[in-house]
Amino acid sequence: MALINLHSHSTYSDGTLTPAALAREAARAGIGYFSLTDHDMTGGWAELEPALKDAGIKYCYGVEISTCLHENLHILGYGMNPADPVLAARLAEFRGRRVVRIKKILELLKGLGIEIAFEDLPVTGNRTVGRPHVADVMRARKLVPTRSQAFKRYLAPGAAAYVSPNGPSVEEAIRTIKDAGGKAVLAHPGVVSKVLDLPAWKDAGLDGIEAFYPAHTQAVIREFTSLAARHGLFVTAGSDFHGPGSERDKMTGFDYSKETFAGISELFI
Repeated sequence: MALINLHSHSTYSDGTLTPAALAREAARAGIGYFSLTDHDMTGGWAELEPALKDAGIKYCYGVEISTCLHENLHILGYGMNPADPVLAARLAEFRGRRVVRIKKILELLKGLGIEIAFEDLPVTGNRTVGRPHVADVMRARKLVPTRSQAFKRYLAPGAAAYVSPNGPSVEEAIRTIKDAGGKAVLAHPGVVSKVLDLPAWKDAGLDGIEAFYPAHTQAVIREFTSLAARHGLFVTAGSDFHGPGSERDKMTGFDYSKETFAGISELFI
């Protein structure tokens, strides 16, 4: 049976594989239905799409927008045109907010005796910058052994160099996706269960929930599948793959059936 994985990241945001390498990894893992969902960025699709076609993998265009409500409250967008100029402008504005945040983090680190210039971060062009890039510099300088330790010691909520997210509201993120003709899906709901407001987000245009996710137990998957049905939302599945060295490096998927994923199946190319 083919596998579905609609949540992954490339070097266009905080992943460690190029889009083409990502396609090869998905093919090796037996993924038949795939999406690239870089943070606030769709630029990787130009490289990824031909690689997925070569591999015979079905796909739907994707993106992941980080909101200001909670560190992990993210909205996945599927099926929109990745080259839509209005979408591109809004995502560029969201990426600009990220730059402001990261520079504040670097100032706090400087106060702790850790000097990292913004130009030192491994981000090229207008790609998305994030805390993992700061963590990677700290790891390269042997200040921490892993990304997760950098977060635990310095970058996570409550740590000495933490700065709150400054992305769009949940409603604005949903609207950005919908205005581009896409479907809006709540990412990894189990991680943000304490701040869930599905009725309000459904009213704002939310279409689906990522019920199938590696951190979700079977009981949690059933719970979110039931919640989705109750609120008239479809379900999706994703592994949140970030690549080697990210500690989210397992390219996995979930068994695909058209019945389970009917709401997203119409978007596959």
